[in-house]
Order: sequence, then C-alpha cells, then structure tokens
Amino acid sequence: MVQRQVKSMNENIIVSYKNSMNELCFSKSQKEYMVRKLTEAGNVKNVVRMKKKLSVKKIVAVTAACLAVLGGCGVAVGKATGVVTSFSPDTFFSKTSDFGRLARLEKRVGIDVAAVETFSNGYKFDSMDVEDFRTVDDEDRTVGRFKELRIEYVCDNKAQISVNMESALVNGHIDDDPGVALRANEMRTVDGINVYYNYDEYLGLPVSKDIFPTEEELKREETDDHFFISYGSDERETTYVSSAVFEVADVHYCIMTFDENITSDELFGMAEEIIKAR
Repeated sequence: MVQRQVKSMNENIIVSYKNSMNELCFSKSQKEYMVRKLTEAGNVKNVVRMKKKLSVKKIVAVTAACLAVLGGCGVAVGKATGVVTSFSPDTFFSKTSDFGRLARLEKRVGIDVAAVETFSNGYKFDSMDVEDFRTVDDEDRTVGRFKELRIEYVCDNKAQISVNMESALVNGHIDDDPGVALRANEMRTVDGINVYYNYDEYLGLPVSKDIFPTEEELKREETDDHFFISYGSDERETTYVSSAVFEVADVHYCIMTFDENITSDELFGMAEEIIKAR
C-alpha cells in the first residue's frame, strides 16, 4: 500500500517537475544553494512545520526550479506556509566583493549587523549580497515580504561558509519559539546570547518513477528534526549541513556550511567572534 502511494506520488512529481523545469539545469553550486536555503529553514520549528504542510509535488515543482525556498533563519507569522525567492534588480545588482559596501547593503535590508571580515580560523570575506523574499500561503498568494543580507567566507581547501542575516522584527524572535532549543543538537550562551547548533542530513533523490524514498525514510522525515528529503538531484545522494543560529539586537544570524569536517566548536567560535564584534 505504501509503495503504491509512493509510486503514485512520484508520478505526480515527474509531471510537475517537467512542467516547471523544462530544459533548466543547475550547477553544483546552485544545488548547494537550494539545500542551503532548506537548511536555514530547518533552524526554526515554524518553518519546518510549513515544510511539512507543503505537498511533495509543490516542493519539487518550485524548489527544484530554485524559486521556492522555505525561509531564511526565521519565518513571517500569519497565514504564510512558504517563502519564495524574489529575483529583483535590487538583488541582482547588490552582489559585491567590497567589504566596505556593507553599510549600503545593511540599509537595503533595514538592519544593523555585526560583521567580521576575517575570522581567527582562517575564513576570510569573499562576497556579499542582498536577497529578496516573499512569504506565500497555500495558494501561492503573497502575504508578506522581507530581505536578507548574506556574506560568504572562504578558506584554502575548505568548503565555503555563509552568514545570512535578516530582521527579527519581521520574522519573529528566535528565543520566543521553544522549538528552536528543542531541535538544536547543542546550545551555548555567549555574552548572554543563545547560540543553537544543528547538524542536518539531506537525502537528495532524482525525479524518477523508479527511484523513491523508502517507507523508513518517509517515517524518519516525519519524526527526525535533522533529516530532510528533497527532489531534483542527479542521483540518490546524502548531504550533511552544519549551522549555528542566534539573534543579536533584533537581527537573526545563520552561519552554515556543507563542510562535513567542521566541528560545532568551530561554528560556535565564529558565532562568538560575530557577537563580540558588536
């Protein structure tokens, strides 16, 4: 019974995928970008709940097309059940490799952030940009909008690390949601600021009538806060993502990376440097 339901679900996925994707294809960095956004969404329980409410068909149709991303580090309250990237000219022209332009990007987002140009672990500023998002309901109707400031850091022979920042006044305060602490693998306090660390696993599946999640994997996605299933990869693959989330002066911060070797101590250390840079 379960196998028939899963197979039927995948047939719907294929139709939706073809209609939304046509001949679009994505590079490895673009695929990592999509997983990054889903990872950030997982850092707040409300967004995870929104992810569960969206049908698999809807997730693959818009996420695989790099359109639907389920939130930044927070979530707008109200009737929103998803968050979609909005590719505006402001987003396109905001990207810069000049750290000195930070104030201009802060103004675009409407936040005042604490930012580090070089971390003690060797990660250095590479680029930054502003992304526009809109919150949508179950019918894809816009119910709100917000912006996010993202700074990318690089280090020799290591995976890229990004720091994503957005207004807590728009998307709600992290510590107001007890689910954030319940979900976290580990929590530490730095100068009175709670920092939540998560290590998440993403199962990527191709959109194919012959490849679908097992019954155990579907059950695990429902019960494991650190396991997610996504569609649109070239083959069945597993990706691990580490992140640290915290809030300072009404700004959400989300530090995340695909580096499987990075430790929680290292991410906590980077969070501490940002917090003390105020």
